[in-house]
Amino acid sequence: MLLARVKGQMVCTIKQSGFQGEKLLIVEPLDPLTGKADGTEVIACDRADAGVGDIVLLLQEGGSARQVMGKPDLGIEALVVAFIDRIYV
Repeated sequence: MLLARVKGQMVCTIKQSGFQGEKLLIVEPLDPLTGKADGTEVIACDRADAGVGDIVLLLQEGGSARQVMGKPDLGIEALVVAFIDRIYV
């Protein structure tokens, strides 16, 4: 699991049937100690109803993401599963 900041939303007019009704976000993983972005961006399904600027918990493992979504045949790699309110180090 990773910390990430939501950078934006992705809109797709045509997508795989398993993604119908799913919100797709562009997220940027963060270093948990410094809070700085590492410069990469990931497309993730959103199950936490996150918005731009939110810090979220990102599940970035396909098998686990498919299990949480209940869609074993979906081609997914990342899933937003929670909001992060505070980080204590």
